[in-house]
Order: sequence, then structure tokens, then C-alpha cells
Amino acid sequence: MIFKRNNENNGAGDREIGMLGVDTHFKGNIRFKGTLRLDGEVDGTITSEEGSGSMLIVNQEAVVTGNITADAVLISGKVQGNIKAVSRVEIYPSGRLKGDVFTGDIMIEGGAEFEGSCCMLNSLAPAQREKVLETAFSKSGQGARTGHSP
Repeated sequence: MIFKRNNENNGAGDREIGMLGVDTHFKGNIRFKGTLRLDGEVDGTITSEEGSGSMLIVNQEAVVTGNITADAVLISGKVQGNIKAVSRVEIYPSGRLKGDVFTGDIMIEGGAEFEGSCCMLNSLAPAQREKVLETAFSKSGQGARTGHSP
């Protein structure tokens, strides 16, 4: 379900917001704009256009199995798959992430679990960045492990 919110306080104007509820189970690929809040289960890739200001919020009850591409990814639930978030990834105390992270900034709070490697995109040359991301996010849609660690 998509909602529109007029946020006059920050000058952002209308912003698309999507939500997947607690008892929802979705199998397939999701493309979104704006902010997507997950409370249910998703088995498949979740993507948003790079540089669009998109944000994926994986709440405490949510479970995601698949690769994620968004500008920012905030994790309080469980994620198994690679994450590409050019802006930032935040993993909160109840968050569990098993997969590789490719991001501009990462924050992991005490109590959070992270099993994988992290590649800081800002430290790579453009050609190297594209090669690393192509390997991690192969067209097969599988959570490919790259073995890359900066």
C-alpha cells in the first residue's frame, strides 16, 4: 500500500511511503520510491533507484531474504543478503544482518549482529566500485558472497 505524505516542515514536499504489515509474507521482487517500511517477511530482492533519496526500514519483526539496494537501509529486524546503500546502513541492537555491505557510511550499535564484510564505496575508484558491485549483485538475484574486504 502506498501513502502520500505532505511534509511541509522540511521542504521535501510530497513523499511516497510504502508499508508491508506484520502478518504479510511476500515472495518476489520489490521496486520502490521514497520510504518503504517492512514489518512482515520478504523473500526476494528489494530495490530503489540510486540517488533518489530512498530509505528502507526493516523493523524489529521483519525478515528479509534477498539483496537490497536503497540509498539508506535501517535494520532492526533480520536480513540475509547483500546490501548496497550509497548513503548509509544502520544496524540497531535488535538487528541481524548476514551478508556483505557496500555503503558510504555504516553504523552498528551494541547488541547488533553482523556477519559478512563491509566495503566503503567512497574509498574505491569508479571502475573498481562497479566491478565489486557487479560481482555482489549478480543478475541471478542470489545473495552472492564476494569475499571482498577493504
